[in-house]
Amino acid sequence: MIRDLRHFSDAYKPALLCLLGLFCLSAQAAWADHLPPGIKVIYINPPEGVDRTPGTKVYTDADIDQAAELAKLGDAEAEANLGVMLTTRGKYQEAANWYRKAAESGLSAAAYNLGTLYYNGQGFQQDYAQALHWFKEAANRNDPYAEFQLGMMYDLGHGVDANPEQEIYWYIKAARQNLAAAQYNLAVIYHNAEGVAQDDVRAYAWLLLAEHGGIDVSEAKPVITDGMTPEQMRSAEALSRTLYSSSADSALKQ
Repeated sequence: MIRDLRHFSDAYKPALLCLLGLFCLSAQAAWADHLPPGIKVIYINPPEGVDRTPGTKVYTDADIDQAAELAKLGDAEAEANLGVMLTTRGKYQEAANWYRKAAESGLSAAAYNLGTLYYNGQGFQQDYAQALHWFKEAANRNDPYAEFQLGMMYDLGHGVDANPEQEIYWYIKAARQNLAAAQYNLAVIYHNAEGVAQDDVRAYAWLLLAEHGGIDVSEAKPVITDGMTPEQMRSAEALSRTLYSSSADSALKQ
């Protein structure tokens, strides 16, 4: 989602909820590979590239039948994956039923997927309150994509009153799980002084982490660093290493 930022003339906060290969509008196409997926495929042993929007995957009737057999036996992963398969067929209400079952069994990604359907109004009337509920269910299980989306909802006032403190709270939680989009958003927030004191040292530290996560920051970097002293630059680099180490420690504890 393009956002008119006061100090970033060509920057934006990326929106989540990019369902089934339809990536949200962005200033640069390269962002598509770094946005969190709208619908997450759930595997016990994730294959390479699993955190991708599954819009390019064509599920056969046999795939769906096999998943349905396991789902009917109460296999939570199969319930969630059946939801993904049905979503690709546009059978949103059926998908939602399976996501709900899997979410009630404790799968955070299923709760996130269900929230996505409510947020987008797919299979239901758009319902931010229900979306918020399921995103919170997922976020309470440390799902970084749900944490990111909660940050967006508190930013935009979708289903809640706009609240910069809550926006930053959820972005930090996602950023500490190395979600590059959240790290980038925090860089924007600290540079623009959105609900916080203006702090380019902290902004640059988060931007470096976003860059490490694969985001193109070539336009944002000179905007943030303009006017920074060499000492401030070194402080930001040291802070980024501390934040990176902290994120790694958090991941090990989960």
